[in-house]
Amino acid sequence: AHSNRGNALQELGQLEAAMNSYDRAIELQPDDAQSYYNRGNALQELGQLEAAVNSYDRAIELQPDYAQAYYNRGNALQELGQLEAAVNSYDQAIQIQPDFAEAYSNRGNALQELDQLEVALENYSRAIELKPDYTEAYSNRGNALQELGQLEAAVNSYDQAIQLQPDYAQAYSNRGIALRDLGQLEAAMDSYNRAIELN
Repeated sequence: AHSNRGNALQELGQLEAAMNSYDRAIELQPDDAQSYYNRGNALQELGQLEAAVNSYDRAIELQPDYAQAYYNRGNALQELGQLEAAVNSYDQAIQIQPDFAEAYSNRGNALQELDQLEVALENYSRAIELKPDYTEAYSNRGNALQELGQLEAAVNSYDQAIQLQPDYAQAYSNRGIALRDLGQLEAAMDSYNRAIELN
């Protein structure tokens, strides 16, 4: 009940109060992996990333097959700039749950930051294969293709993201950059204008 109360408070944006609820749940039941995981999520939202990683570590220690905890741990590590550790955490999540599309996409983001663009691209493609309506993965794939200089393929990937989510301002903005690099300046302007209109 304390843990669920924490979840409700977290959804209400009352993160400190949520933390108190999770702490109480852990005090009453120190081997409850779910409470440590939830606590990690609240800490991550509060920007206390190292504490979040510690909380996810404890959840994983108590429940070694906790794919979502590995995934969120990866996200926190990525925000901390610990990219190789993040990739490793996503690997663990995927090993436990091979159809974890979000883990593939975020693994791609970390690899892209590590300048491993080809491998990042494979991860985005795998995420899309597993979840064909994954707008963010299409946009991320577009970014990697753009960095690789495959501009037409990048525009195509942004188009797919926009088709799935017509109000995706970031995809319009990135599409504009690719079109500009292709020398299609009018089309680039249209794309930027649409991005600004949406955001």
